[in-house]
Parts: sequence; C-alpha cells; structure tokens
Amino acid sequence: MSNPPLNVEYWSSLYRVYTDYAEQYSVGIASPRVVDRAEKLWEWKGLNRSIPFEEIAPTIEGVDWDDYLEERPQDAIESLSDHLVEEDVIGPNGLVTPAFLLHLAASDPDRYSATFPIYDRRVWNAYVYLWRLRDEDGQLYAAASHSTDQYAAFCRAFRRTCPDGDAREYERALFMFGGFIMDLPPNDSPTPIATIDDHLERQERAIARREETAGYALVDIDGVRA
Repeated sequence: MSNPPLNVEYWSSLYRVYTDYAEQYSVGIASPRVVDRAEKLWEWKGLNRSIPFEEIAPTIEGVDWDDYLEERPQDAIESLSDHLVEEDVIGPNGLVTPAFLLHLAASDPDRYSATFPIYDRRVWNAYVYLWRLRDEDGQLYAAASHSTDQYAAFCRAFRRTCPDGDAREYERALFMFGGFIMDLPPNDSPTPIATIDDHLERQERAIARREETAGYALVDIDGVRA
C-alpha cells in the first residue's frame, strides 16, 4: 500500500475541533531537552496513570538519545524498553512509554518524526483496520500491541504511506479515525471489524448521494451564506 485509504485532510481537521492536544503538543515539543518535553507532555499522553513523572525523570535525563535514534525502530524500542525495565520504571510488556520517548527525542518544533511516530491504541487500531490486519470476523484491540515486531511494522507502514511528508497531520488523522472506530458499538468490548465496514459504507453512500443530488458533501455552505 503506497497511500492510506483514508481522507487524511478530513480526519486531521477534526483534531483541533475535539481536542486541545495540538496546542499542548506544540508547547511541549518546543522544549530543548527530551526530559523537559516529557515533563510537559507526560499527563497529555496519559502516562501519569502508570508512573509518576518524577520517578522516571532521572532515567530519561541520563539516556544518550542519539544512540537509540541511530538504530532501526525495532532495535531502538527493544533496547530502550530493556533499559527502562532494568531501571524499574516501566513494566516488561508496555511499548507506549518507550515509543513516546523515542518520538520526543526524534522530533522538534519543525519536524514530526515519521520514523518514530506516536504509538498508542488509537493509531494502532486505525492501522489494524486500514491495513486489514484482522478480517471481518475479527475485532479491534483493547490496547496497542506489545510486540516489537508489530511496532516496527507500524512504523514502516507509517513512514511509507505518510502523504506529502506531513507526518504530524497524518498521525492526527489516524488518531481521530482510530478513536472514531473504537467508539462504535458495542461499548463494552472492542468494535467488530464487520460493524466498522457497515458503518463506513453507509456513511460513504450517504455522502456520495448528497454530493450527486445536491452538489455538496456535508454542509451546503453557499446555501447557509445566501
């Protein structure tokens, strides 16, 4: 797949409507050091729910990030995860925290890393659905994969299909789309793939019919202004 089967411009436009994450991210990533970026974005990413920042801050500050960024994503996350586990600041299975730290180290205010994108259950489930990792008899996942193989595959797919090099908007589109399909019924378990297929097909048909018969897709702006 060379391009994602997703309207990136549409889905990324919802990011600023439903969240204030963009402004918070911009403030955090502008900090010069990884540890300062992490401190400002720790709660933003929800990592404070698993470990208080002050417990992991000395470990983050002591890492030579250039060593990790020279490695392939799979090697980098494996070695960083091992280090964080050895320091007793994360458990042995989670990848979201080391993936986020790699992202912070590889990015800056003018460059969102497409090699180490943000990795969480929303973008993971968007990837699972769009790349058809589970067939129509399956369902989404309750959490992002703990497999470093799967993380590396996600990173490769992200980098390969990132449209026009705009990794930040691409990640935001995946984040919003992933959240949308995860919120479809049932609410007490991961969404079935068949449910997502059916819902999106009905949406596409409704928009196509409206555009064909009325000349607009979602809202008749000209009519509103008249």
